[in-house]
Amino acid sequence: MGIIQELADIFGKLKFCEMVHEYQQGLYFRNGSAIERPIRGNIEGLEDIVKEEQEVVTLNGGYHSFIIPFAKPQILPQGYKRSFWTGMPKSPRRYSKVLRPGIYFHLPFVDSVVLEYNQEKVINLDNITVPTMDADSKVVILSCNIRYRMADFYKAYTVVHDFEKSLKDYTLAILAQNSRGKTYDDWKNPRVIERLQDKVILELREVVTEKWGLEIYKVYVTDNVNCIVQRVLHEGPPLVVNNNPTPNSQEREAA
Repeated sequence: MGIIQELADIFGKLKFCEMVHEYQQGLYFRNGSAIERPIRGNIEGLEDIVKEEQEVVTLNGGYHSFIIPFAKPQILPQGYKRSFWTGMPKSPRRYSKVLRPGIYFHLPFVDSVVLEYNQEKVINLDNITVPTMDADSKVVILSCNIRYRMADFYKAYTVVHDFEKSLKDYTLAILAQNSRGKTYDDWKNPRVIERLQDKVILELREVVTEKWGLEIYKVYVTDNVNCIVQRVLHEGPPLVVNNNPTPNSQEREAA
């Protein structure tokens, strides 16, 4: 009975389809590689795609070059595929590695579908400290929020590891780099803060948008105030602080 129950649990966990909702994007993996799937719904520039496919048919001498069984067209542009059912040429613009909303059937253990939300997000980043350039240098603590959206799940999932954490760390690095060399009075000027925000956004988009597939909307510097920073460096075993020491024998005798 135990073996039967275990088998039932295993088969109960098997999934043969996955639903991609409107607020999601997905990737279809087969044997560990993301594969292209036909685009569902409206395709941008469909009329131009159809014309290009008809030109390919004409270059190969007509429809008979594709519909005859085992026919091999002489001219098939790079990226073009042939329909499994009709044999007609299909433009690569009809396919995408990023799944659109719909139901996708797959084979367990061989195929898998990974999902992620593509809604806008606002995340709060950690604090950083920056020294000022005054004669009596001060320390300013900075914190910021960033509003973004995942635009291309394939890039976000395959190009960078843990895209949200990497986005946080990279944004703070750029913020720190562009915050150096300012005086304490600069941090009181709203225009300086606005220019800093715009500069961080531009540098983010060069990498995060083009390579990671994340669309950056806005960076907000939420805190920029004077602070006192104390760091304690310690080597060796952890320090143990006893706030309630036990009196020794002499103290007990004195008591």
